[in-house]
Amino acid sequence: MGQERPAIIHKEMNIMSKKDNTKKQIQKLLSMEEIPETKPAKQPHQKAKKVASELREAILHASKSSKKDKSDLEKISWGEFLNAIDRDERIGFRFDQEEVTPIEDQLSDESLSANALLKIGDEVFGKIQLDGEQNISSKNEKILSSIAQQVSQHIENLRLVEQANQYRAEAEEASRLLTQQGWDEYLQSPDAPEIGYIYDQKRVIATNDLETITNLADADIITQAISVRDEPIGQLTLANIEAQSEQAHSLLATVVDGLSAHIENLRLLDETERGRQQLDKRAAELETVAKVSTAAAAIRDPESLLRSVVDLTNYSFKLYHTSVYLAEKDEEGVEILKLAAASGKIGYKMLEEEHFVKFKEDQSIFSQVTRAHDVYISNDTEDKPVFLARDYLPKTRSEMVVPMIVADQFVGIFDVKSEIPNRFSEDDIRTYTTLAAQTAIALQNAQLYEEQIRTVERLRELDHLKSSFLANMSHELRTPLNSISGFTQVMLEGLDGPLSKEMEEDLGLIGKNADHLLILINEVLDMAKIEAGRLSVTLGPANLYQVLEDVIKTTSTLTRQNDLTISLENNIPEDLIIMADDMRIQQVMINLIGNAMKFTKEGGVFIYSEKDKDLIRIKVVDTGLGIPPELLETIFEAFSQVDTSTTRKVGGTGLGLPISRRFVEMHNGRLWAESSGIEGEGSTFILEIPIVLPEE
Repeated sequence: MGQERPAIIHKEMNIMSKKDNTKKQIQKLLSMEEIPETKPAKQPHQKAKKVASELREAILHASKSSKKDKSDLEKISWGEFLNAIDRDERIGFRFDQEEVTPIEDQLSDESLSANALLKIGDEVFGKIQLDGEQNISSKNEKILSSIAQQVSQHIENLRLVEQANQYRAEAEEASRLLTQQGWDEYLQSPDAPEIGYIYDQKRVIATNDLETITNLADADIITQAISVRDEPIGQLTLANIEAQSEQAHSLLATVVDGLSAHIENLRLLDETERGRQQLDKRAAELETVAKVSTAAAAIRDPESLLRSVVDLTNYSFKLYHTSVYLAEKDEEGVEILKLAAASGKIGYKMLEEEHFVKFKEDQSIFSQVTRAHDVYISNDTEDKPVFLARDYLPKTRSEMVVPMIVADQFVGIFDVKSEIPNRFSEDDIRTYTTLAAQTAIALQNAQLYEEQIRTVERLRELDHLKSSFLANMSHELRTPLNSISGFTQVMLEGLDGPLSKEMEEDLGLIGKNADHLLILINEVLDMAKIEAGRLSVTLGPANLYQVLEDVIKTTSTLTRQNDLTISLENNIPEDLIIMADDMRIQQVMINLIGNAMKFTKEGGVFIYSEKDKDLIRIKVVDTGLGIPPELLETIFEAFSQVDTSTTRKVGGTGLGLPISRRFVEMHNGRLWAESSGIEGEGSTFILEIPIVLPEE
């Protein structure tokens, strides 16, 4: 990995060198056990042993270190500890009537007192003095000596625990500060700047001046390399007056191992956290994109859609300004980007002024994006001459412009601005590109929907005009046709004088065609009235059994003329009276039978009727040409024909079946056709009308 980066800790030991620290330790000691009474003699001695045993056990667990570690700590620092307390200043504590108070003066050497020295090894660092109103017995002196030994050991144990905790805290603090300051420099390229830290008097100082760190000529130095995954990343240097001891080397190696593992763990944790934050950020952005896209997809008006998109985007992503420009041509045919939607009050002002940018505006970001069809990011607009909206949006410091493209067709641009420098990164391109694409698609769908609405409205208008024309035309044609039919009948009856045979034949043909034309005109008029909502059925008591009988009588002449048979199997109860418009039902049946006869060359037409629970079912079956299955619904559309060729043999307007279905539906019934489409198998038309009984 190149040159190692030193992380040097200069440590100067000063354990228990302050008066307050020593006070705190001794007060803690005295607060744990009361001073034993002089009687009985054995109890204090046992209590002292018990205290010592409990302290040793507690210290063993608290330090979480082995006996060797504790021994090393003792050997390394005991000399400094003695130096720290072996000084002119003395502190003491008086224990009287369960009250502990500091003593500023020297302890008196009264004759009615006993003294016991506080020692560790051969070094004396204090004493315990027992004052009394009478001479101290030898038993009490032994007890005092025992207590002094336990207090001495207790103080030493406390020192060891504090020292172990201090080492641990110092190492953790140094590691924490190391990882907090300049962590991005770890495990980087060899060209990365080197960073060092000085740990002196419990302070961590970051420095890049390696000469300052390594200028430790007055101290003993030991150095240990810091490695992560066998890669050196720095070194730890200990400058100390006794640094060259074996124990110091061992301790330093232990600290370095822990520091290396800690740095690696923090690196992994940092990578994991950064990855999690990126995933969370990406998920939040995608969720926002989904919300904006969903809201946009539900809006059919293009203007409202774009306004909602820019407002939601600006709010959700905490932006300074968001806008959409669409590509179009001005009155002179020049290609421009015209503002279609913008957020905020400034956006409304720009819309009122009809802000636009020309495609060929070289100093415009919009023009560059329009030509390149690529995303543009500017993270410092102060130095960008291509930024043109400075007067409108003076706080803009960063901007991203995204092209809106649908099916390789440039639609416009999606522009976002922020007042924060370096707001947009490469990671944001995917998010805003997705948002721009979704907006473009939603806009296109809204425009298509709007166009369809206009088309449908226009078709409805044309259909209404058609219906009005047909109604007016039918009305105008019926009057002269009625006159033609009437006068033809008068002449055929001889009221205007005798006629020759040829004249009678000619007049008969005129009357027949006039009647046929009148039927067609009536159908057109009925259809026009139905579409205009001016034609309805009049429901009243009706006997459908009798209606069918009358229809057979009316159409029998047609079957004789076409050499066809017609039969009725009428299973409707003769006395069944229902609510129906018998005239419209009769018209429907005549249309169905007449239609069947038109397309039947030989065979016949058969009518079946029955009462099935709460409805009347009537079937008209023929043996004619049949109807292709794919046209079974088409034939019920206005002006539709099975045979649409110019050579068709069967005429008609194509309105009989649509009118018949409308009349049946006005009775809340159904009319449909069934056919295999095979000639000779014919077709079957089925009519169902619900039974509604008259009110009594």
